[in-house]
Amino acid sequence: MSAVSSFVRRQWFKLGLAALVLLLYAPSINFGLIWDDPGWYAQGEGRTLWQLFTSLDTYQFYRPLAIWLNRQLVAPGGLVAAQTAHLIQVLAHLLTSLAVAPLLRAFKFERRHAQLAALVFALYPLSYQAVAWQAPQQPIATLAVCVALLLAARYTQRRRTSHLMASLAAYAIALLFQESALPFAALFFWLAFFNAPLTRAALQRRNFWPLLHLALALIFFAVWLNVPRESGVTGRGLDARVLAYGLQGVAFAFAAPLSPPLGGLAVNTLTIVFAAVWLALTLGLWVWQGRHTALLSALWLTAGLLPMVIGLSWSYTRIGSRLLYPAALGVAALWGGWAAQVYAARVGRRAIGLAAAIGVVGVSIGQWSAFQQVYQHGTRFLAETIEALSQQPDRSILLINYPDRLWVWPPPYPLGEWGLILAPVVQNVSDYAVAATGRSAETVSLSAFRVGADDRGAYPYAVFMRGEDTPPATLAEVAAQTDRVWLTDYAPDGELKLRDVGSIRPAAASTYRAQFGDAAQLVEAQIDEATIELTWRVISPLREGDTIFVHLWRDGAFVAAFDGDSLGGLIPPANWPLNTEVVDVRRIATGDLPAGQYEVRVGVYNRGDGARYRAVAAQGNRLGDDAVPIGVVNVR
Repeated sequence: MSAVSSFVRRQWFKLGLAALVLLLYAPSINFGLIWDDPGWYAQGEGRTLWQLFTSLDTYQFYRPLAIWLNRQLVAPGGLVAAQTAHLIQVLAHLLTSLAVAPLLRAFKFERRHAQLAALVFALYPLSYQAVAWQAPQQPIATLAVCVALLLAARYTQRRRTSHLMASLAAYAIALLFQESALPFAALFFWLAFFNAPLTRAALQRRNFWPLLHLALALIFFAVWLNVPRESGVTGRGLDARVLAYGLQGVAFAFAAPLSPPLGGLAVNTLTIVFAAVWLALTLGLWVWQGRHTALLSALWLTAGLLPMVIGLSWSYTRIGSRLLYPAALGVAALWGGWAAQVYAARVGRRAIGLAAAIGVVGVSIGQWSAFQQVYQHGTRFLAETIEALSQQPDRSILLINYPDRLWVWPPPYPLGEWGLILAPVVQNVSDYAVAATGRSAETVSLSAFRVGADDRGAYPYAVFMRGEDTPPATLAEVAAQTDRVWLTDYAPDGELKLRDVGSIRPAAASTYRAQFGDAAQLVEAQIDEATIELTWRVISPLREGDTIFVHLWRDGAFVAAFDGDSLGGLIPPANWPLNTEVVDVRRIATGDLPAGQYEVRVGVYNRGDGARYRAVAAQGNRLGDDAVPIGVVNVR
């Protein structure tokens, strides 16, 4: 027991930091596949490792090791190991967080400064997308860069060739995972020439070994420029908004609480404001922690932001907070230095350090919580969708108002879009089910903006749905070509639910329960607790403004009305196709009703004049109030 307690006393910071990362990000292991095309994981299938490095032209970027790793996550049956992919991201972030303090110590940072920087790095909220999404390569590439630098630092101390070779190998791995590692070649020169007093003897002893890392970087860059890959993603940078977005990530603890007023400023003004904050933070670090640490944090930040600023467009960057991950250690070194003033001798500096620490931790935890909630709501809903689709592999489903993106609202920062890209409209939802279970119903996605608009207005996130607004006539046409229609409901607490609202199918039955004028027949009606399923046969066109009423009666008195168009309000009777049967499934909200039995009566009327269609039973007698009693709802 004493050995364990001794180990805990020695390693308490590392153990606490690891526990913190796991506490923050372990839930993301169950988020499943989101955003990316699941088929992307099978890129390079049937290609040799050499071909992955030389002739795969489906890259957006040249990242052969990332392609190779993703291939390992695909089982022979095509199932993608999503949990493993998430676990890799979390472990990469955990290991990088643990590497921050020893790495900064190798760069001559004071111990408490290095530890607080590691804490800030672990909490940095703009890293959430990079860690919680299963696809990004930034955490792995950054980890490899940190390992390469640690090995290079060991080489400078012990002069063992094996350390230098291992450092080169780790840096090569970083480059082949992601090109964001390229500018960090400058850090090896810092280790060689600026990590200690520069003398002629030191210059001779170091022998310019960082030129080997620079050579690797240049070779990779030459290959990156010439290997075939998907065009139109890179090479459109130098946008002022991208620069402001990157500087915003540096000034995050300042930008977040002031997001509403800053959001109204022009981009150039924001750039100046965030650059001024960065300069002020750097100058403070220079005065309190020394020129060495201030310049190194600035160098790391520049190296991390450079690929994004010079190579990516605003349309790509504005939804990609993961792009800031390579710069996160520089951000952490900067804010960690300010937080370290809590240990200063002077009361004023201690107060500044305490304010910086509280601000950074408060902003980080608050935004982590917001991002975590939206990811949990969205990914849980996608998992439920996948389960439902996998249980009906021989059917076709029309998804209505399915979410594409859920953004945190109001936005936590002046620039960018923040939240979850769940299932983009360019991707078929069934692909996620096939990748997760091996089977799925076929899916079509459309949207009807008018349906559920009030609920989405009360929803805690900004909603972007799959597909453009679709008129009822088109919805009816597509519904008639699929087996079932599922509508997404948005609850005020952030939850999402799929609701089966019915179908449109060719007319089949000859019997019916009641006929309404010369237009429609109620073929069948079923009640299952609070769910009612009405099957209508269309025999002639209905009028514009016609709709269905569903009324509850008790002891001869009217109690409640649940009127509305068919299929969850999507398709008015005027758009019912002729010679079809419209299956209308609707739920009765019974939460505010006293317990007891309620008679259900249904019919058809016109909203414009209020006139009901004449209701005649199959036996020929006219029904009272032109309403058909279909059964009883029991409210418990």
